[in-house]
Amino acid sequence: MPWIGAKGFASDTLETALSCYTPEGGRGSIRRLLEIRDIGAGHSPWWQCLFKREIVIVTSPDVVDTTSKLIGLDSQSHVSNISVADYIEGLVAPAATRLERIEYVDQVGVRKVSLVAQFGEGGGGLALSAHMDTVPGLGWCGDPFKAKIVGDRLYGLGACDMKGPLAATLVAAFSYACRGVEKPLVLLLSADEETDTEGAIKIAQESKILAEVGPEYCIIAEPTDLRVANAHKAAVTFSATTAGRAAHSSTGQGLNANISMIPFIHEMWGLHKELTGNEDHWDTHFEPPYPDWNIVIDNFGTAPNVTVPKSQCTVNFRYTPRLDPEPIIRRVEESASANGVDLTYWSSGDPLYTPEDSPLVQLALELAGEHEPVSVPYRTDACIFASTFPCVVFGAGSHRQAHNVDEWVSVAQLHKSVQFYEDAIARVCS
Repeated sequence: MPWIGAKGFASDTLETALSCYTPEGGRGSIRRLLEIRDIGAGHSPWWQCLFKREIVIVTSPDVVDTTSKLIGLDSQSHVSNISVADYIEGLVAPAATRLERIEYVDQVGVRKVSLVAQFGEGGGGLALSAHMDTVPGLGWCGDPFKAKIVGDRLYGLGACDMKGPLAATLVAAFSYACRGVEKPLVLLLSADEETDTEGAIKIAQESKILAEVGPEYCIIAEPTDLRVANAHKAAVTFSATTAGRAAHSSTGQGLNANISMIPFIHEMWGLHKELTGNEDHWDTHFEPPYPDWNIVIDNFGTAPNVTVPKSQCTVNFRYTPRLDPEPIIRRVEESASANGVDLTYWSSGDPLYTPEDSPLVQLALELAGEHEPVSVPYRTDACIFASTFPCVVFGAGSHRQAHNVDEWVSVAQLHKSVQFYEDAIARVCS
């Protein structure tokens, strides 16, 4: 049990000295956090003396148990994440100094919530960023919302991206109260990272905690196989549509929207060949080194004997920090205009690049026991946050395990990631 001592009894104050002591010692033992709350108001001076402070004991959560509970709460990007946000709020509220709920309605009318939690007082310190949403759970043999452990693997929708890394940041945050650190810790927990990063944008624009605390550094919790990533890609998503008229295809009275779309798709195919085949567009720090140019075509379930009333071509363009996306964007706009295609597009923000010699990258490499950082081919909320403070990406699991049927994360890596985040808190916030 924790050791609790008190000293300095006076008529109007009670100074309580607290320390956390675990007889078993070492990592992995159960830790308890102590929170002091003022309950003296409204009582006589004598009672204020004795009961000026209330001690609340909060048990630190286990990362595997927390991951399993988060997996059980559906937060696919097309549904509301309120159940996950409520669970996290209930979990961290006893240990947090301040907590914000940033609620909004997404582009299709679904209610979403991003959370910002502050631990400790003052300014500076460290931010840990994670997201609450997952990709859709399609094609699973079993229940994607039921966590299952087989050997070292914890299976479930979002186990790797992002329920496991998210749980690791929550568990690490609970260690803050026992460390006697001087600077604050801030958790930035977003919605809609898997779609349009709106949750992170809302945090950056609306969070009073983030604006007032001003963390010095941010660690983005995403699957990196416990490697320190200082660079990643950004994304531009193009959506092109053409209109037709539905009719039975045998009558000749319909208008097939695909016919209007084909010239545009042909030119998008040409861009695909250029971007993946011309090494001038490559960055060998990434694997694969070429930009991602993924073309998706949708006829909205039109039957083969019906002329297509609406055709949509979506292109996801991921590019590296060294590639200027503007010329590519202009070429897509010109193609859409020339071919009579309606075009909209969305940008995730800028790619991440934090110089290898920056203090944050050097600290992260030291804590991870690595000699050099890596680049990862996906994007994160660092596209939004890196303009505010330096960011690195670090977390359990690999992006090759993410977004897959029967997604899993290593239990051993989850525990190691908690240790990394705790060590980072100790170093940056002391």
